[in-house]
Amino acid sequence: MTTYLMEDPIEAERLEIKTKREKVQRELEYVPLEPGYSVLEVGCGTGAVTRILSDELSLGTVVGLDFSLQRLQKAVHMVRKEGRKNIRFVCSDLLSPGLGKAKFDLAYSRCTFQYLGEEGGKKALKKMKDLVKPGGRVVVADVDGVCLFRTPVDPVREVYLELLFSKLEPTFDAYMGRKLYRMFLESGFKDIRVDLLPYYLIAGRADPTTVRVWEMKVEIIRDHLDRIFGSRTKADEVANRFLADFEKEDVLLYNTLFIVQGVS
Repeated sequence: MTTYLMEDPIEAERLEIKTKREKVQRELEYVPLEPGYSVLEVGCGTGAVTRILSDELSLGTVVGLDFSLQRLQKAVHMVRKEGRKNIRFVCSDLLSPGLGKAKFDLAYSRCTFQYLGEEGGKKALKKMKDLVKPGGRVVVADVDGVCLFRTPVDPVREVYLELLFSKLEPTFDAYMGRKLYRMFLESGFKDIRVDLLPYYLIAGRADPTTVRVWEMKVEIIRDHLDRIFGSRTKADEVANRFLADFEKEDVLLYNTLFIVQGVS
């Protein structure tokens, strides 16, 4: 992974705000974490999920891998602040990781593959498979239908979103979740398992934290919006129309999280 759509100085803050412990813990109930396991987390960012993973492991170790030095500096600071001893971080691209001959019991990635595109995701999945022990497990959790599943339907907003996502490919794939099963199958994994959970489920006005996370996301991709829609004025119109849904009592919006895993 050499580019990241959300690359920005405020991305570290956004990742910390958006990662809700109870949500991640629920997802990890589907991940077989055994006492003493060594776990690799791919695309760990600031280590928000890494720290939760470490809490779920008994006497195990977690290695967080990310190519952003800025976000990893935040991750190291948080780990030292909390006095954690079973986490370390590696600053590297997954496709050329500085992990030596390390082999893990489990390799895990959450909400990273959507930024790799389908071809990049296939390469990443193959590398994760190479990094686990024989019989080790790879788990990828990612979102499907980002921003798209909403009622009541606003035809203008739908046209805007479809245009946006078509122009962002391959740096972002709004439908990555549903593609993971076939990617695992084609990569030769055994005992493939697929689970499906709600990721966002908002009926009525969203809570202030969720609103802030989406405002930050829009702020980060502002230059992309300007380019795709032709001007800052038009980009602001699109962004404001999208964000307004989070403040409405009559809007229901949701998307799903696929958790796909297989044995090497």
